Amino acid sequence: MGIVGGYHHVHIVSPDPEAAVEWFGKYFGAEVVLREEPRGAKNVMMKVGEAILSVRTPRPTDKLIETDGSKPYGLDHICFLVDDLPGMVEQMRGSGVEIAEEIFDHSGGSEAAFILGPDNVLFELIQAK
Repeated sequence: MGIVGGYHHVHIVSPDPEAAVEWFGKYFGAEVVLREEPRGAKNVMMKVGEAILSVRTPRPTDKLIETDGSKPYGLDHICFLVDDLPGMVEQMRGSGVEIAEEIFDHSGGSEAAFILGPDNVLFELIQAK
């Protein structure tokens, strides 16, 4: 018994999933595959490349924690492989997206950058060399 394949999906909790979905469509080419309201939350499921990413409203049972901007323990970031890192970073910068960490040399000869997405979710974009 064990894990079969890669991860199934990632959920982001947002007060405005539709605005987040619009952002993911604009910058990541995300395509909505499902809109639903399971267990008291509006949920929008998207395909981002080959990954599934869902954005949902909080559920009444969620215990959300506000921070003062410092990082909490737990999930740090979500990473996507891209085919034109400099182009994506410049497009995002030109549109006002916060570049959390400029392009840097990553392990294995690749390059990466970090950007801040909707609801302060940190994304790493990585391009293999």
